[in-house]
Amino acid sequence: MSENIPPPKKLVLWIIWFALTSSIVVYQLFLGHGVPHGTNDPTSAIHPMAFIAVAEIAIASLVRWLLIPRNREVGKLLVLMIVGLALSESAELFGLFLIPNDQPETKLAIWILALLSALQFMPVFANERQPSDAFRQG
Repeated sequence: MSENIPPPKKLVLWIIWFALTSSIVVYQLFLGHGVPHGTNDPTSAIHPMAFIAVAEIAIASLVRWLLIPRNREVGKLLVLMIVGLALSESAELFGLFLIPNDQPETKLAIWILALLSALQFMPVFANERQPSDAFRQG
């Protein structure tokens, strides 16, 4: 099964996945000044952007578990993987910049969910795919 995609093509998928997944950690550690800790301010409600971030993570999960298994071409697989990783990363950026600092529990939850969402796109599913002509020439 792993002979379907040449190793350099698999390496491209792994490099893209690793770069986008590790950026979630780097953003939080350097732009967010470390891992959020503390409790949410009891007088403030959950920020509406938290719901949008969770919706993005849910859409990324749908891409991973519904759309990726239905595609056999590596070119389409690459596009779907990048779309899902972008949704996961945007949820992290929403949590980082749009959730107020008085809600560290919410920021932490979004960061963990975004990281788990990106981890589900690990390209182990590439072993079962057939390369497309467009990706083979690239």
